[in-house]
Amino acid sequence: MAGRYIVRRLSILLVTILTTLCVSAQINTDRMMVVGRNALYFEDYVLSIQYFNQIANAKPYMYEPYFYRAIAKLSLEDYRGAEEDCNSSIERNPFVVDSYQIRGLAKIYQGKYDQAIEDYYKGLSMDPENRTLRHNLVLCLMHQDYMDEARASADTLLRYSPRYTPAMSMMSEICFELSDTASATEWILKANEIDQYDASLRNSKAIHFVRLGKYEEAEADAEMAIYLEPNNSSFYINRAMIRYHRNNLRGALSDYDVALQIDPNSVIGYYNRGILRAQIGDDNNAITDFDFVIEREPDNLLAVFNRGLLREATGDLLGAEKDYSAVLLEYPQFIQGYQLRASVRERLGDYKGADQDNLVVLRDQNRRFNALNGNAEQQDDNDEDSTKTRKESDRNVRNYRKLVVADNLENATGFSSEYRGKVQNRNIDVQYLPLFQLTYFYAAGMVDRMMYFSADVEELGKNSAFAGNLYINNDDISLNKAQIELLFKEVERLTRCMLEEPENAVYLLARALSYSMLQDYVSAESDCSKAVLLDESLWVSYFFRAIINEKISQLNANEQKYDNLVGVGMSEGMNNRQIINDLTHVIELKPDMAYAYYNRGTMYARTNDYPAAVVDFTKAIELNDEMAEAYYNRALVYVFQDRIDEAIKDLSKAGELGLYQAYNIIKRFSHTD
Repeated sequence: MAGRYIVRRLSILLVTILTTLCVSAQINTDRMMVVGRNALYFEDYVLSIQYFNQIANAKPYMYEPYFYRAIAKLSLEDYRGAEEDCNSSIERNPFVVDSYQIRGLAKIYQGKYDQAIEDYYKGLSMDPENRTLRHNLVLCLMHQDYMDEARASADTLLRYSPRYTPAMSMMSEICFELSDTASATEWILKANEIDQYDASLRNSKAIHFVRLGKYEEAEADAEMAIYLEPNNSSFYINRAMIRYHRNNLRGALSDYDVALQIDPNSVIGYYNRGILRAQIGDDNNAITDFDFVIEREPDNLLAVFNRGLLREATGDLLGAEKDYSAVLLEYPQFIQGYQLRASVRERLGDYKGADQDNLVVLRDQNRRFNALNGNAEQQDDNDEDSTKTRKESDRNVRNYRKLVVADNLENATGFSSEYRGKVQNRNIDVQYLPLFQLTYFYAAGMVDRMMYFSADVEELGKNSAFAGNLYINNDDISLNKAQIELLFKEVERLTRCMLEEPENAVYLLARALSYSMLQDYVSAESDCSKAVLLDESLWVSYFFRAIINEKISQLNANEQKYDNLVGVGMSEGMNNRQIINDLTHVIELKPDMAYAYYNRGTMYARTNDYPAAVVDFTKAIELNDEMAEAYYNRALVYVFQDRIDEAIKDLSKAGELGLYQAYNIIKRFSHTD
């Protein structure tokens, strides 16, 4: 028995030494590709680029690293870099349809719509039923005003996908542009009938009614869009515009306030709020709003002119004269500007300047008089039309009083990408919240959610094997460069430490944590399993391993091409059983750990063992009655058990504790409109 014990320890030591030696060996590009795609899947774009860089350097003839690096760059808004990587990918393999899809998106975001159209036609020539390609093609054709082609392509898309509501929304837009109002209304109503809980479709319907002048109906749909997606700032801006049309200035101002709380960088929000504040006499606050707009867009002369009016009204004559002059330098035919500046200059004692401005006004009056007597000359742009809004791209100074409407307001469908965001979130309305995990880093900016605490986790973090404080949460955090470098250094440090203390299980666990945060789940799982062999009494070994195997399970379920990832030798069913068994070990060792019950309950729920899931979520809530995630997941289990009243009660509690998406689910299952 003792001999087998010694052999087992020597085996672990040998594996550790070999792992260290492999650091200096040629990189395994297959493994590196898997880890890079793991990072991409979990939205660690900076980390994924580092992996793909290494593969491209080692095997520059492969198209894959360029293709996946393009996806990462696209997500980081490096559109030129994404286009260049797609070019490299296509040079190496011109038959990968997705390369044209990604390059098309990169070109769209650079304003190269005609080039994007060429890419989409090329991709569709190889895969004519590709819904994403045709979706984006339709939008590009619409953007370039090729409406007949857009209508034909949208019709083709609907033949392939007859219940695809974004295509119906696009078809509605196309029909409206082609003056077929009846068909436009029919399509947008049909889309909303199919998916009445899609916030973007409700918003599109609201905008359609705005264009028809049916503001009461529009506001009802705008309110429903906000109810379904309360954190979308553009929905509040749209409703504010509708309320403005209904002369509800107080309601419109309230919507702009909320929109700017959600998106404090919205130039349209500040501009429009400034316009409304000026209308109700709140001049100083209106000036503050226009200051923000001008700081972000120094060439926005309509904002400059509005600020000039407000400065004059508040007695800042020098500021007003400066603003009027800036506008007249760009719009020398804007007669109202000369009239206003003449008045300000006269009050400042600049009589010569005032006379010059008055002379310009007098000449314009003579020109108009002559035009009335048949001597017509070219008219200027001083007359304002009767509409109450202007497009964002409309820089005609005569429209300075109007609220701004985003150029793409009427196109709520948006360009589609199967690659931005997690793949498991596509077209899924309701899903269980993720497992709790350990991390060195906490997601910044989550002011509306509590930071969870665990005495066991805090005690574990005091061990010098770990790089710093440990946190527990269920948010996947994208790493920055400094964090990535720290984790790679930790892997190197811990590898050296294990050469000196090969039987220290905590070193293995600390390295497993770094590996898992670097998305190298095979190495992380291996370290956890070795730690279990060394010390079966460490709860964290089982906790870590359960989390890592759950990540592997996600990846395997997402894409069967990850066959080489299944090096741990488990099918999905076996993997789920292993995860549940490991969490059971955690509970045996730490019976008061709420997060272990929550995690096991979530795994039971995913495997449709609803009674066991309810028991575990209930125990987690008993141990921590502020765990919003436990209420939320238990509510979903209740839904599947047709226990709707109990589900709504739990969802209400989850929303109260900060999980605001719970209110959306309440709406879906409350059987009310």
